[in-house]
Amino acid sequence: MRALSWILIAAVGLGLAACDSEVANHLPGSDPWLDGNIAQFVEFNTNADKGPVIMLNLLKFRAQSLDGEGTGADAYARYGELAGPFVARHGGELIWAGAATETLVGDMGYDWDMVLLVKWPKRQNLLDLADDAEFEAVAHHRTNALERTMLIALDEQTNLLSAEQ
Repeated sequence: MRALSWILIAAVGLGLAACDSEVANHLPGSDPWLDGNIAQFVEFNTNADKGPVIMLNLLKFRAQSLDGEGTGADAYARYGELAGPFVARHGGELIWAGAATETLVGDMGYDWDMVLLVKWPKRQNLLDLADDAEFEAVAHHRTNALERTMLIALDEQTNLLSAEQ
């Protein structure tokens, strides 16, 4: 679903933005591991002009792509090749990609296959990508590829010891 559509839905049911993730993550027709939830989109949109932002992408691939054309990793490679020009057009820049090979600290049940860092001038650039009709035509490769994902917005903090955010 397009990001703008999520935001419009959120405007109708803004009360969901304040509900806990256990409720918001289980709305009919949604998969929180792939789609997020309304509350997350509302929060992200309220900071649309904030930037630059680096998006941490944690990816877990399906054993088999939903389209039957190879593995989830194969489908994600197709997605990356097709989506790359759209990401660039909207100001995104892949700054690091790598395999997630070991978990030193954390729940072993949430292992990840790949990690990407993508830099955006502002959050709005990523929202614009999500609303790009041409991009939507290739986004199904991402769905075919991923069992689950997390996208985490990272803002630079120059003084790590500071209590200010």
